[in-house]
Amino acid sequence: MYFLTEHLPPRNQRYSEQFAVIVTLYWLAAGMSVRVLGNTFDIFRSTAFDVTALVLDNICMLMGHVIKLPDEAELPHVGNKFAEMADSPVFSQCCGAIDGCQVYFICDDAERHDEYINLKLYYSINLSGLVDHSGKFIDLCTGFPGSCHDMRVLRHGSGLFRAGVYPPREYFSFGDGGYACLKNSTTLIVPYRNVHLTPDQQSFNYPLSKARSVVGRSFGLLQARFRVMYHRALEVKFPKAVKVITAARVQHNIRIDAGDFVDYTVLQR
Repeated sequence: MYFLTEHLPPRNQRYSEQFAVIVTLYWLAAGMSVRVLGNTFDIFRSTAFDVTALVLDNICMLMGHVIKLPDEAELPHVGNKFAEMADSPVFSQCCGAIDGCQVYFICDDAERHDEYINLKLYYSINLSGLVDHSGKFIDLCTGFPGSCHDMRVLRHGSGLFRAGVYPPREYFSFGDGGYACLKNSTTLIVPYRNVHLTPDQQSFNYPLSKARSVVGRSFGLLQARFRVMYHRALEVKFPKAVKVITAARVQHNIRIDAGDFVDYTVLQR
């Protein structure tokens, strides 16, 4: 909490910086409406809205310090960790795993509401994330409509893809079958999708899936920690919904750096 409060600007309000952070983190974790949040902390609904908006803005300002690419000296360590997860030295040059996820929200844009209807026929925002071996997000893209395919989000929303700056030439990242193999602007490896796979192809897909599971665990941690994103529709307008998603992933990285992990065995009881 101190890491967040020290970056908040001084306020001449009746509430302190610590109180503002507590209210916002509670709202993100509990997944309640702003009205219920105000009743919980005995504050006006307008105050709860202002408090959460202030803290979300400041958390998003930390994104450049918290969500960043590994240094060149760190890449061998990242690749070795991916190789350990895959139980195969073939993946020692991997430096990231990418995937997409849908966040349910209430679309109030009458002109574009059809764009936000995904394949499961509900309104959502497509969020894409590239993670390292520890599950930390090293790149993200948030704001595309739920109807957008993951590959389209990568091509048109990822600054790394357009600039071709990551991964380096000797390294690669990988994704699931929703992506395509790439080798020009960026190097992306995906599993074989043919139904009738040869033994060699199956031997390649299995370790790749083991290593790629880290990105699924990252989204699982987001779901467990920030219920406002997954267990009900985000009852905020689109700009604030994007801030909520971004702030949650910033907090995700901060907690991993602090050694705060969720015990899945407890969640399954």
